[in-house]
Amino acid sequence: MAAPHTRDPAKRRLSAVTRYAVIPMLLVALGVRIGTWLERSRAVPRPAPERPAAAPAPAPGAPELSPSPSFEMTASFQNNIYPSLMLSFGASYPEYARCLSFAVHNLPATASAQIRVESPLFISPLQVSVAAPGAPALSPEIPWNYDLLRRTTQLTQQAFAATLLVDGRPAAEATLVCTVHSVNEAVSRIFLQSTGQWQDTSVCFAAFVNEDHPWINGLLQESVAAGGVRAFTGYQGGSQAALQQAQAIWEALAARGLSYVNVATDSGTSPLVSTQYVRFLDQSVHDQGANCVDASVLFASVLRRIGLRPVLIFRPGHCFTGFYDAPEGGRIIAFETTLLGSAPFSAAAAEGAKELQSTLPLVGAPQYAVVDIALCRQQGINPIPYQATDRN
Repeated sequence: MAAPHTRDPAKRRLSAVTRYAVIPMLLVALGVRIGTWLERSRAVPRPAPERPAAAPAPAPGAPELSPSPSFEMTASFQNNIYPSLMLSFGASYPEYARCLSFAVHNLPATASAQIRVESPLFISPLQVSVAAPGAPALSPEIPWNYDLLRRTTQLTQQAFAATLLVDGRPAAEATLVCTVHSVNEAVSRIFLQSTGQWQDTSVCFAAFVNEDHPWINGLLQESVAAGGVRAFTGYQGGSQAALQQAQAIWEALAARGLSYVNVATDSGTSPLVSTQYVRFLDQSVHDQGANCVDASVLFASVLRRIGLRPVLIFRPGHCFTGFYDAPEGGRIIAFETTLLGSAPFSAAAAEGAKELQSTLPLVGAPQYAVVDIALCRQQGINPIPYQATDRN
């Protein structure tokens, strides 16, 4: 009879190890994996970034939003301001003083609007009423501080701050910076964009002829004391007596040491305007020097003061002066002012006659002109007022 089967003790130990060590470890590992999977499955997914909602389309028949009111502010001559124009032309030709313009846009039909402008160049803020929507550009009368403009002797920048008021509330603002020129700058030519040509404005130099300047009194007294003439009587003694009076003035100025200086300046800040610096009478005498324009306006001022009818004569790059031999006009007696201090009056008259002969046929051509001071006064071109702050 066969012996009964017996288990190997080593196999029983392996089975025990497997049962009590390996299997529990596998179960633990499996549990960890299952727990991780369950944790991940419970995680809340991160939402995608939201896009901004599109503006809702206006309902059919709903009114569209109107654009906000706005306005524009501009100045003449590409934002260049010339005090000499306003001081001499402003009273008779307001367009030269109304050099600021305003255009209003998107104004409601029932609104009440006003533009308020402040500037150091005003004596008070400018108030401009806007009449109606779609109105043309406004060029109102401006409260200039003319005393300040007269004292402007250097190129400066000035700001104009404007506010558009709609129904009493600020609706828009704007600031305009302009170049303010010296009062000594005379405008000789203006480029007209509408025609593409230059317009001669030599009449502006008549504003620097000041027959009322108090400095002239002393010069006339000196001339009489020197024995050049007994008195200044204008045309009462005829054309020859008028010529003698002009010579007496020439000699009195030469005795003061006044002479010709070849200096002329032009700011050149605007391509649409040509200007030249002109000294006032007392400035030329104080500096004891004058270029062709300075001396010409000085002589013309004295000639008009004594009752003669002076003219300024222009040709390209040059100016000289003279007067009519009769009060109603007639023949021009000219003399070359650049010879002051270096030649007698007879030589200046001879040179002036020669230049006049070659100039008169071309008057009306570009940069050729004869400016009759008496006619300029009739047309409202007045002298730039004298100020006591000028040097004497």
